[in-house]
Amino acid sequence: MSAWKKVLLLIKPYAPFLLLSLLGSVLQSVGTTFITLLVKRVVDNVFILKDQGELFIITLEFILFATLMQIGYFLATFSVVYVSEKVIKELREEIYEKLLYTPFNFFLKTSSGDLISRIVSDLESFKQVFSEYVPKLVREPFVALALFGVLVYRDWVLTLFILLSFPLMYFFTKYFSEKKKKYLKRQRENVSLLTEILGESLRGIENIKLYISENKFIVYFKKFSEKFFHSSVKINFYIIGNSVINYLFGYVVVSLLLLAGSVRILRGDLSPGDFVSFLTALFMIQKPIMEVQKAVMNLKGTAPLFDRIFTLLELPKEREGEKEFQGITNEIVFKDISVKINGKEILTGISFTVKRGDKVGIRGHTGSGKSTFIRILPRLIDYEGSVFIDGIELREFSLSSLRRKIGFSTQEVFLFKGTVRDNLLIAKEDATDEEMIQALRLAKCDFVLNSPQGLDYPVEERGINLSGGEKQRLALARIFLKNPEIIILDEATSALDPITEEEVLRNLFTFFRNKTVFVVAHRESNLVFCNKILEFENGRLKSITT
Repeated sequence: MSAWKKVLLLIKPYAPFLLLSLLGSVLQSVGTTFITLLVKRVVDNVFILKDQGELFIITLEFILFATLMQIGYFLATFSVVYVSEKVIKELREEIYEKLLYTPFNFFLKTSSGDLISRIVSDLESFKQVFSEYVPKLVREPFVALALFGVLVYRDWVLTLFILLSFPLMYFFTKYFSEKKKKYLKRQRENVSLLTEILGESLRGIENIKLYISENKFIVYFKKFSEKFFHSSVKINFYIIGNSVINYLFGYVVVSLLLLAGSVRILRGDLSPGDFVSFLTALFMIQKPIMEVQKAVMNLKGTAPLFDRIFTLLELPKEREGEKEFQGITNEIVFKDISVKINGKEILTGISFTVKRGDKVGIRGHTGSGKSTFIRILPRLIDYEGSVFIDGIELREFSLSSLRRKIGFSTQEVFLFKGTVRDNLLIAKEDATDEEMIQALRLAKCDFVLNSPQGLDYPVEERGINLSGGEKQRLALARIFLKNPEIIILDEATSALDPITEEEVLRNLFTFFRNKTVFVVAHRESNLVFCNKILEFENGRLKSITT
């Protein structure tokens, strides 16, 4: 389906507003038409025949039709602007929802900068295009047609002369719109790169300063900023160039019409009032024609923008199963598991069995596939082979029921701006204060418990007001609060001091003594509570120690 068909489907529910816009366009065109027709009476009856009574009537009629024209303009424009704002709001919400339900693999091969650029910058540009140019396409053709009727009514010969110039105007429109389309695509790509670099710089500002790399990143940023500058300049060059050519072409046509019209007046084929009325309609028709031409050029040129937005709307949803996961009764069997990401094989031929209540330690060198493996159970990663929980393949379980029973914590903690309470409640929405406090105690979150603010302790964006250890303990408190059937920890205590780490791990293995636990760790102290140790090497299971 083309981008334009998708746009039409988006605006279809708002047909009444578009009909209101069409009504406004008709009213505006009627007002404009009668104003141009009044000019003949002003010239012939007032200027030449000196009829003062006619002047008074014409003045009232002029005010009436001008008012009608402006009311029509308001209805025609505001109706479409309202629809555009509504559509953009729905698009923004739909894209965000799509992203949250998109398979995790997608984010492993897509930059966050590109996604943010599409959701923020591209949608804003889409809104600008929609709210600025679509109203012109709805409104201006009616005005142009009405004024064209005046031109034909006043002098069809001169009107025919104007029509002969349209093919040349079409050529200009096509040429400039294609040029704009080309450079707009480059501009959007460069915006994505700039957003990505900016995001990386802000996230890594500490390391940039420590490695004294400010100049390197400035050069890197300027490189893409320069590309963005050139593509933006090119876009504006063709937009302004198109406008200049159009107006110059218009002035040439008007000059030739003045010559031809004057000759016809001198011959007696045309009255001065008819010619002035014709010229008034001609001058007034130039703007709607130019606006329509400009709108067509811009809308055709922004096709890449639409494609970037609608691509997100077509993202696949995570594959769901139908069975409800209630927990583990007997065992989990991993059978010949392999994982490929972006064409690279990360895991190969992993097979082993975990009994209910096992505490499984996982170790191996960096890049051995440990972190990828533990993302299979919550189905964050697509895999080949089979995983059976009590004889049922993992893919057959619904994602919500599966993930509701899994607690997952890594060394990179996700915290959002709010309070400790807010950040805990994502683990269990209906948790009581007592449950949250117990979870904080088990996770040794003394910095919260000893604070007068308690559960209302503030958490800044990404938890920047907390230390690495405090963030990890808060993440572990979520696990205690959730009380899942399967617990997966990926270097979840790497930022804790040895004494605190031992206390937290002891609490964890005691609290979850009957649950199945997977622990990825480099430190042996993390694995002393485990009854089964898996060692990974180059994406393969090297050994199993019990």
